[in-house]
Amino acid sequence: MKKIFSFLMSFILVFTLMFSSMPVANAAQDGADIPVIHISGQGAQLIKFNEDGVKETIFPLQISDGYIEEKAKEFLPVFAKAFFTQEWSEFSETLVDILVPVFEPIALDKNGEASDGSRADWTWSRETLRNYRNKDGKYSATAYKFYYDFRVDPMKTADLLHKYIEDVLYVTGEEKVALYGRCLGSNIVAAYMYKYDGEYVQDVIHYASSVYGATPCSKAFTGEMFLDADSLDRFMYDYDLGLGEQYTALLQSFVTLFNKTYGLDITCLAVNNVLEDIYLDIFPEVLRSSYATFPSYWGMVSIGDYEKAMETVFYGADKSEYAGLIEKIEYYRNNVQLKFEDLVKAQEEKGVEFSNIVKYGFQSIPIKADSESLSDQIVTVYESSFGATTAKLDETLSENYIANAEKNSTLKYISPDKQIDSSTCLSPDTTWYIKNLEHNYFPDCVNGLVSQIVNNRAYTVFTSEEYPQYLVFDNDSQTVSPMTVENYDTTQRWYVTLFDALRTLFDNLFKIIREAFAK
Repeated sequence: MKKIFSFLMSFILVFTLMFSSMPVANAAQDGADIPVIHISGQGAQLIKFNEDGVKETIFPLQISDGYIEEKAKEFLPVFAKAFFTQEWSEFSETLVDILVPVFEPIALDKNGEASDGSRADWTWSRETLRNYRNKDGKYSATAYKFYYDFRVDPMKTADLLHKYIEDVLYVTGEEKVALYGRCLGSNIVAAYMYKYDGEYVQDVIHYASSVYGATPCSKAFTGEMFLDADSLDRFMYDYDLGLGEQYTALLQSFVTLFNKTYGLDITCLAVNNVLEDIYLDIFPEVLRSSYATFPSYWGMVSIGDYEKAMETVFYGADKSEYAGLIEKIEYYRNNVQLKFEDLVKAQEEKGVEFSNIVKYGFQSIPIKADSESLSDQIVTVYESSFGATTAKLDETLSENYIANAEKNSTLKYISPDKQIDSSTCLSPDTTWYIKNLEHNYFPDCVNGLVSQIVNNRAYTVFTSEEYPQYLVFDNDSQTVSPMTVENYDTTQRWYVTLFDALRTLFDNLFKIIREAFAK
């Protein structure tokens, strides 16, 4: 019962769980000639002080002992009743009553402010910023890490980043820095460049950028959530459910069997029909008690989803009560997100070099109709590259498309796996793509590329054979290498036959049974 309820909560709010960073192994050393300010994505611990002055952690979310078991007992009979009667109003009310208290501790107020005094559990001083050079006098690409309250207005965080940059320059004696923003940190960099006009900045490097949007946030805010059987099947082989090897293999094989016998299609159809009916009864209230109060998260709503997201999130609410929040949301959207390309070009004219690192090789998490978009699970390649043309997940660009690229002299921008044409993105010559690297994983081996970008003016995808435009990540060796026709196929994990799934299911089921009796 506990596992079923936990899975349901995790699925409904999966977009909230996909932004935190995973630990990485040490890889090749890096070293930049100037300080590199590494702006993280979501993940900073959030705290506040209670009435007694005791520090409390509010993120990662703190769920009291027994809460899941208690609520599962309350929830499952309601779910069973709704399932058999197809009357979902009580189910919706119960789920809202369960979820809102879980997420309320991290919510901002209706103006998008942390009025309860909560903040990121991170500070710095000039003293702590000293001595970050390595033995060769270089700066690591991740030494000067900048953390922040990932909920608040990116414009407000930009002010904090400006102070941090000034302190780094003071203790290092340098005149310029490079800004290296990943995921939500890319949005913070964009806000900084708008607000401070690139002061002190030599290079801007975006990494898995969410400036143009992030699928889980965008689709959760719009309510356009859709389950697809094949996408769910693939997802089971891409996402660590934390169940251990045997239980993971058991669940993977069961889902594959269920999909290949069309049971998963029927289930997804039923869930989609129910979800369409009950979404507005659940998510707007839950979101207004949590993530929709974050101005920063609105910066990750895709450009085309914004109007629908506003309509959905504030469904049934008096928008005038949220005037302060909406003002922050629209200011960032109108001045940064919608004008991002002009902002980049204006900074380049002033000598700031713009580079971008994109991940791919995965589908979007399976909560939208077109989850086969080429993605790093969270951000599509089109969004993170600012405009690259891509094929679908299991397809390649057409022969006619490639022939036209050859005529137009843009064939050099097409990936060896023929899935991406970088010529249509914002900055084709300074956009790198790394296949087989998911959004939440940031291995140190990428820092070698970052250092090369920073150390060499006018560094492009054609400068070095070591770092061409298209690279492949190898998890075993924790390295990236140039993509070739021999190494670009990294998708075999998805192709499981019915026979293999059946054999894996029984093998692991028997192992689990034997271990249970052995105890």
